[in-house]
Amino acid sequence: MAICTIAPYLTFADRSGWEADSEYARQGHFVNRAVRSHVIIHHTVTIDGDPTPNRWESTDEAFALMRRLQTIRPELGLDVPYNFVVFLMNTEPASMLICEGRGEDRTGAHTKGHNTTGIGISFAGNFHDYNVDFSRYTHLLSLFLGWLRFDPNHPDYGGPHLPMMNLGTVRPSGRVVFAHQDFKPTACPGRFLVPFLRQVDFVDPRV
Repeated sequence: MAICTIAPYLTFADRSGWEADSEYARQGHFVNRAVRSHVIIHHTVTIDGDPTPNRWESTDEAFALMRRLQTIRPELGLDVPYNFVVFLMNTEPASMLICEGRGEDRTGAHTKGHNTTGIGISFAGNFHDYNVDFSRYTHLLSLFLGWLRFDPNHPDYGGPHLPMMNLGTVRPSGRVVFAHQDFKPTACPGRFLVPFLRQVDFVDPRV
């Protein structure tokens, strides 16, 4: 089981860490990391069923949603359609849990025409109907993006894994990451999340 700390308040769980249902194999085709050029932000729309619908109280809740995401969109294949899923944890200080979906090295099923060169990262929750102070979490997302780009390794994560040095070289005006709505007429990833994407960057957690 691999659950590791990338930086303070930033935790990563691979598929064994969140106990992916072995009945459903990892989907997607192998992708050379050198072709990964951009990040696309989504939201799952699936909320936490308590008074804080976009914040999650426990890893057990988060892991249960990950297993649900393996089957929730069968038309996209019986697997999590995103490369990674982000959970905003309801803690003080703010913390973030990131779960491996299809991972860095497989095509996703998240954005038509961008499932090979793009890395799809989805936030667990509904950020169109429910607000959240995302400014408390932008630096943690920036650290995760920097981890992917510069050195995606940890003693508990196997490897060594090659960095994705071209990640972020394709970007929209004024941001380093795309929103799903940049490619499709959709509200995804939600009106309350999109404005904060301008605060996101690629920050090397080793520095």
